[in-house]
Amino acid sequence: MTEDAAGIDWGNSGCMIYWEYSVPGDTGRFEAFYGPNGQRAALFEAADGFIRSDLQRDANNSTIYRTADYWASRDAFLAFLRDHSADYDALSKESEGLSSTQTSLGMFLIASKD
Repeated sequence: MTEDAAGIDWGNSGCMIYWEYSVPGDTGRFEAFYGPNGQRAALFEAADGFIRSDLQRDANNSTIYRTADYWASRDAFLAFLRDHSADYDALSKESEGLSSTQTSLGMFLIASKD
C-alpha cells in the first residue's frame, strides 16, 4: 500500500495527461482530430487502461484548447507509449499544422473515492 497521510493510494491511482494548444486557424479540423471521437482518441482506445479523452476550449479565448487524457494508471499510459510508439509518432506528424503551439501541462495522478 502506498497511502499517504490522507489515505490516498497514489501508487494505484489513475492519471491524466494534460496538453494546451493554440489554434488560430481552422478550429473545426482541430476539433475533429482532437475531439473525443477523433483520430487521437481512436488510437488511445486500442490500448488497455485508456479511459477517455476530453477536449476543452477556453470560454474567453476560442483559439485556446486543452486535452485531458485519462488512464487507469501511469503504468497503463507508459505501456501504451511503449507498445504504440510508432503509431503515436505517426499521429503526431499527421496533426502538425493544426495548432501553432502545443504545450505539455504535465501528468497528474488522480485521487478518487472507491
